[in-house]
Amino acid sequence: MNVEFTIQDKAWNKIMNYANAAYDTFKSEIGGMMVVIEDEHGDWELKDPVILKQRVSAGNTHLDQEALAIYYTKAAMKYKKFNFRFCWWHSHHTMSAFWSGTDTNTIDEFSDGDFSFALVINLKEEYKFRVSVWKPIEVHEDVELDILTKEVNVPKKIEDEVSELCNRENLRTGLRNSRDY
Repeated sequence: MNVEFTIQDKAWNKIMNYANAAYDTFKSEIGGMMVVIEDEHGDWELKDPVILKQRVSAGNTHLDQEALAIYYTKAAMKYKKFNFRFCWWHSHHTMSAFWSGTDTNTIDEFSDGDFSFALVINLKEEYKFRVSVWKPIEVHEDVELDILTKEVNVPKKIEDEVSELCNRENLRTGLRNSRDY
């Protein structure tokens, strides 16, 4: 059996728009979540990417834990009739798409389930998409993601959302450029 993983152009473009807006606004990475829903054929579709309140920097992103808990609850209610999992996604802006040590540590935080998904992208639209199986034995595999179409044109709404929900950390001082939380 060959399992396919897909993402519609609207969802892919939204992720790319978040990444472009974060780089344009903060010269930083950005991260978020989305759901991955299994269809009747056993294939999986990545859907509904979002960003949450977070701290961003050139080499990292930290999702606000309270915002993440609220997201999990709302998504679980919305998709309760489906077989779904969560996918953590983030950008590496101008760097290559690869799994850093920080990335693999974050992926390991999802090990309490049976399997999970992670996606890293860059501004060139390169990506790595990982399926991590946690039970009965731990296995990680990077697989192809079928991206149906692509275009990059960051809407003002995305730029505003990135500016509102992200704070740029100064790596030398640890200070952020806007409100603390």
